[in-house]
Amino acid sequence: MRKFVFLFWIIFVFSGSVFAQGGLSRDQIDQIATSVVQIVALSNGEAISTGSGTIVNATGMVFTNRHVVEGADDFAILMIDDMAEVPVHRYYAGLVGVSDDIDFAVLQINRDDQGRAVDPDSLQLAFVPISKSSMGHGDRVYIFGFPSIGDGYLVLTQGTITTVENGTISGQRLPVWYQTDAEISPGNSGGLVVNEVGEFIGVPTAVQSEERTLGRLGGILPMTAIAALMREENSLVQPTTQKEPETVGSGGVHVDCGRDASFDNGVEIIVRQMRAGFEYTATAIGLNGFDPVLAVLDSNTGQGICADDEAVAAGYTASLPSTGDVVASDLTAQVRFSQTSGQNMADVSLVVGGFGNAAGEFLLIVEGMAATAADGKGDPFSVRLTPGMVASGVPLTVYMISKTTALDPLMYLADDNYNVFVFNDGTELFCDDAGSDQCWGESHNLSNSYVPQINGRLLPGGEYDAMLRIPISDFEIRPDEFFALTFMMTSYRQTTFGDYLIAFHAGTQ
Repeated sequence: MRKFVFLFWIIFVFSGSVFAQGGLSRDQIDQIATSVVQIVALSNGEAISTGSGTIVNATGMVFTNRHVVEGADDFAILMIDDMAEVPVHRYYAGLVGVSDDIDFAVLQINRDDQGRAVDPDSLQLAFVPISKSSMGHGDRVYIFGFPSIGDGYLVLTQGTITTVENGTISGQRLPVWYQTDAEISPGNSGGLVVNEVGEFIGVPTAVQSEERTLGRLGGILPMTAIAALMREENSLVQPTTQKEPETVGSGGVHVDCGRDASFDNGVEIIVRQMRAGFEYTATAIGLNGFDPVLAVLDSNTGQGICADDEAVAAGYTASLPSTGDVVASDLTAQVRFSQTSGQNMADVSLVVGGFGNAAGEFLLIVEGMAATAADGKGDPFSVRLTPGMVASGVPLTVYMISKTTALDPLMYLADDNYNVFVFNDGTELFCDDAGSDQCWGESHNLSNSYVPQINGRLLPGGEYDAMLRIPISDFEIRPDEFFALTFMMTSYRQTTFGDYLIAFHAGTQ
């Protein structure tokens, strides 16, 4: 790994600009395009996804996003000679490593299109020089990649930097995220962003959309942030292969979502007595590269809809005590739904599993809820414990976050009669204000936390919001057993009302 870090530093420091000042000419665009590749991620020889990448040196090193390579064991590299022609399979590449800190990965071309080994030093490929400078508001950018809407062709879009977000890396304050009004679409991930002199300034990574106005901004991972992290020793790691679920200590709810998207390790959250006539939204965000599949089902019939990757939610981020900062991912799943059983009140199941039965952890956010005077004891949500949840080692954490200052949320673990659960010593398992002595177990003030909303805005937490963290590692759950923890959502003394959302942080194997 030390050799890789040194090599990256050589590329970053000594690659000079080869283009004149000003906007890119057609010839310059054509030259840059030959360094942009389409990546076909393979698993056991079968294509499972596609993305984009950029060749950064003559020996065939390729930069891309981590989420482009996840779940794959090999990578086909497709290249073009002419932007008006579709790319052609030229090479295969192996995975050098991925970053645990940012959505970044490195591939190395090592075989030709027939699978025969090649000497990287003999390749002499065209590559794009890496910029040593950061970008500012209004700077022009050009984005190259292979989005699915491009019908297989290389697509070029351009715009300006609209947002610069600074962060701290190795004690330095520097840009860690750009946003742009240049169009980015699924499939662009891992591709190339250059400045107006043709230097590599970032990797297109995500899209954030605002439904009410149809506004869109693309997210770019800056090369300055990548370089700062890569200078740290062991900053890239080889990802471990996910194990298939085992019979003992794993397993969950099975949902048939059709080919490839079906899963057996689902975590089920049952919304008890959901009211008809209202629209709700459920969003499943994978953590640390986990690719969630989300199903919304009628609890009685088992019929419903499934969602895998939803572009409108690809820019969603969050920050909560149990998750830390959650980065945007185009693997995020989202479903907007209504309770359509024909009854005024009925149970609805939200089930989250891993694409390909992969193990991991996720954040499920449910919007459209409200505390009202007609709720009785409150709104109940049951989380069905499974062997996979217990074996994951991830405590179950539930958050209730108000969308209005008028509501003072209170949450408790309910007994069979929907009353607060009481231990033998008289301790009640509830949370009024997280981080205070009015909250059972481990909790934190949520004033520095936030979660996404469907309007594209971030909802900040507050000092009166609630959370409960339930250690589940000691539970013994049989695969055929139904055992659920029910959480009641209400307000302090049931005297305040208003809209709220719920977030569930859980894991599965």
